[in-house]
Amino acid sequence: MGGAQNVVIVRPAAGSAAERQRDLDRQLDALRETLEGSAKSLVDAAVSLRRAQVKLVAAKAQVATAQSARELAQARDDALAGRLALAQAAVGKARRDLQTGQQQESDTRDRLGSIVRETYVSSGLSALSIALSAQSPAQFADRVSAAGTALRQQNGALARLGVQQAEIRARQSRLIATSAEAAELKARSEVLLGQREAAEQAATAAGAVVSDLVAVSRRALKTIAARTAAEKKRIAALQRQENALSRLLRRRDRARRHGSAPASSNGSGRLSYPVRAPITSGFGMRFHPILHIWRLHAGTDFGAPCGTPVHAAAPGRIVRAGWAGGFGNQVVIDNGMMRGKNIATSYNHLSRLVKRSGPVSRGQLIAYSGTTGLSTGCHLHFEVYVNGTPVNPMGWL
Repeated sequence: MGGAQNVVIVRPAAGSAAERQRDLDRQLDALRETLEGSAKSLVDAAVSLRRAQVKLVAAKAQVATAQSARELAQARDDALAGRLALAQAAVGKARRDLQTGQQQESDTRDRLGSIVRETYVSSGLSALSIALSAQSPAQFADRVSAAGTALRQQNGALARLGVQQAEIRARQSRLIATSAEAAELKARSEVLLGQREAAEQAATAAGAVVSDLVAVSRRALKTIAARTAAEKKRIAALQRQENALSRLLRRRDRARRHGSAPASSNGSGRLSYPVRAPITSGFGMRFHPILHIWRLHAGTDFGAPCGTPVHAAAPGRIVRAGWAGGFGNQVVIDNGMMRGKNIATSYNHLSRLVKRSGPVSRGQLIAYSGTTGLSTGCHLHFEVYVNGTPVNPMGWL
């Protein structure tokens, strides 16, 4: 299980979503290529695991981003809540101060009215009445003094009324300003509340994605662990098939050398391309990312869609045609001597055979490409054998 868990973990490519998807697709194609010859269930599990691992890195980054946004929104909301509370308290105080000032103004108006009534109505004091109604100088002096006191009280009340009215105007302005500030802070608080709720929803959604991807990874790892032993057996069986083909070709080579088999010669010294398709994978050693073993990819893969015509790369004679286990449907052609060496070509994972035996000419249709056997997708796996040993086909094409 420990080895199975080490399927290569990669970081997602930077850039746009489309660029990251293209990078992931390239990784998955490379993984399928590396696992060519493995059981489909194992390949699917490995691909699922790689996809989940790549997306998990991005999902965890989204969780971190969403959590940071949520914390920032919460901090701003908390700070604004304090300011809003102070503003609302200031509005309450300004309203109370205004009510107090208005009550004081009302009291002053009442007092001023009382003074006026007492002075000019009840007492009837005026300069002329004082002069006419006084019975003696003393009485005249008393009345003048009383009139002066009333006038001073009236003037004081008028002065207080002016001050109070000015204070009321100031308190009204203060109330308007604090109310406007409180309203603005409340509006900002509502915006922040929406941002915080959105951040919380984003964090929850990102967390759910992470949980789903973790579950996918665990299922894939479980499948990989369960298939590891069978995969080793499959690789061993495939190797036995390759060895059997090599022995067959070496026997034909020995027979040819001893004169018991025809020694046909291909004078061109080159092979023709067996199919019109781009090369998707070359000859060479590959590291199995699950089993942690090196194995030879003994041919060249052409990315031909299923059903693409496959042609003989050189004249020769078919020595094997039919089902070949991990190779799927296979055609093997003994192409005789080229450059002084015994050459054979092998065409694998075919969907349908056209020629099963006998001689073939260069370029003759022999089959159609497919994805039979241990194949991870439509293609032609083309091999070249020199004296029974697989070599890089590109040296002969």
